[in-house]
Amino acid sequence: MNVEQHIYDAEMRFRAVAQSSNDAIIIGDQAGNILFWNSGAQTIFGYQSDEVVGKSLMLLMPERYRLAHQEGMARFCGTGEARLLGKTFELQGLRKTGEEFPLELTLSAWMEHQQHFFSGIIRDISQRKTAEDALRQSEEKYRAIFNQAVEGIYQTSLNGTFLHANPALSYLLGYDSASTLLEAVHDIGGQLYVEPERRRQFCRLVEQVEVVTEFESQVYRRDGTIIWISENARAIRNAQGLPQWYEGSVVDISARKQAEELLEAKHRLEAENWYLHEEVIEACAFGDLVGQSPALENVIRQIDVVAPTEATVLILGESGAGKELVAREIHKRSHRHTRPLIRVNCASIPKDLYESEFFGHVKGAFTGAVKDRAGRFEAADGGTLFLDEVGEIPLDLQSKFLRVLQEQQYERVGDERTRNVNVRVMAATNRDLKREVELGRFRQDLYYRLNVFPLEISPLRDRKEDIPLLTDHFLTVGAKKFHCARPRLTKKHVSLLQGYDWPGNIRELQNIIERALITANSGELYFELPSKSKKRLVPHDVGETLTSQSIVTEEKMQEIIRQNTLTALKQTRWKVYGAGGAAELLGIKPTTLLARMRKMQLDKQHVLPE
Repeated sequence: MNVEQHIYDAEMRFRAVAQSSNDAIIIGDQAGNILFWNSGAQTIFGYQSDEVVGKSLMLLMPERYRLAHQEGMARFCGTGEARLLGKTFELQGLRKTGEEFPLELTLSAWMEHQQHFFSGIIRDISQRKTAEDALRQSEEKYRAIFNQAVEGIYQTSLNGTFLHANPALSYLLGYDSASTLLEAVHDIGGQLYVEPERRRQFCRLVEQVEVVTEFESQVYRRDGTIIWISENARAIRNAQGLPQWYEGSVVDISARKQAEELLEAKHRLEAENWYLHEEVIEACAFGDLVGQSPALENVIRQIDVVAPTEATVLILGESGAGKELVAREIHKRSHRHTRPLIRVNCASIPKDLYESEFFGHVKGAFTGAVKDRAGRFEAADGGTLFLDEVGEIPLDLQSKFLRVLQEQQYERVGDERTRNVNVRVMAATNRDLKREVELGRFRQDLYYRLNVFPLEISPLRDRKEDIPLLTDHFLTVGAKKFHCARPRLTKKHVSLLQGYDWPGNIRELQNIIERALITANSGELYFELPSKSKKRLVPHDVGETLTSQSIVTEEKMQEIIRQNTLTALKQTRWKVYGAGGAAELLGIKPTTLLARMRKMQLDKQHVLPE
């Protein structure tokens, strides 16, 4: 194969490669005329090959570049100086339509037959420039927002250093500028957070969820003062989903927190006032500690011993014996007497509201929670909380009470914030809590926590020497209450009252006296006491039958039971339940009596004749 054929083949290969390129490939001579024009050049500039081959390269460039182009060509051909050869640089090109566009040019040159030739590879970078402009505008917009935002904005590394911070964040933390903040703080958790563990919790949460909102913490400012902040943040992740850095915003919520604390104090004061209003209503339920019996004197001695301490007191006694009054006296003689005594009857609270009632709740915690509410523990902060009928606390909630008794900490319903409280607890019950523990109805650890200082109140029937003083006291109080003259109390009255066993204790005594005051005629007292003996309920022939030696048939026994039941119902005016009711007189449960009445078809039509 001859040399001409080799040259021809090489030229064909070049043309094939050049025509397949998306970039423009242009060859020109030293006179600046176009010698070669590929399809890429046609696409970019819009000219067909026959429109430009043989014409000046200046056809492809804006007029402002043409003089510099001519001078550069002359300088290269004359002196060989080549400032742009072998380099890639950006210019503006000119399309056939007259539109200017950005391009990227790489120039090369060679000598052939004593002439200079030039080749240029040109790439249209319009789209890239558009994207760069959009990115630059976005960055400028973001930077403007970043620098002008009133919220503190930051980016931090995973190990707790600032990558970027805006002026608002540096101002919030007390630094002159963002650069000063970045230089000064190298450990965000250790240097800024009052509780470094809180920062660790925040980081764990950011990595677990997509976005963290309103995460509240306390941080130090540069001068050492403490402020509350709220953070919104997220983790920026790589393609594998692994966190690379954190970015977020911060606002100072110290003013809001102060307002919340003031509102909380207001709510607590309102709660105290409301609970104290209840206490005022019931404060004189049993009067003062009135009496002179040895049993009462023993209780007073125990009160004097335990009142100055912080010990938990468990007051035991029958219903109506005066357990609440003893709790009041302990509080009155304690160091907490200037703070409230909050009393709550555990038996009167629906199970679903126990947590809210005792620990409070935040707005929206459940249906009907339209505002934040302080609970009984919070209302009693610094004072005493008296848990009446403590045996009624549901078993599944007793662990929460145990925690607040042991740790003096709790959370409101619907709130993550742990609150501290300083409360002395006293409890009262008419149940045998030890027996309840054995039956699995009361937690053993809670029982031992409450039973630090047990104090037992004797029933009124065991200290009847107190009845005269109590009666005199209740007559005085009742006369003021009902705005009536105080009747005269006689020895006959006292003897009558001391002859009764008082199953309802002091509460029953007070009720009997108030009823006597209401019904008193011409200043004369009449005490309406329930029957003192169940023997009166038995017909005379029944007593004889039961003491005889003869055998009583089942039919006769059923008749005896029927007549005895009717007598009890008549004497109690068909009252089945409660103190003085027929069930109590018969010594059976009300449900048993009702079942017997249905079985025997007893109703008021069967009232015995007088």
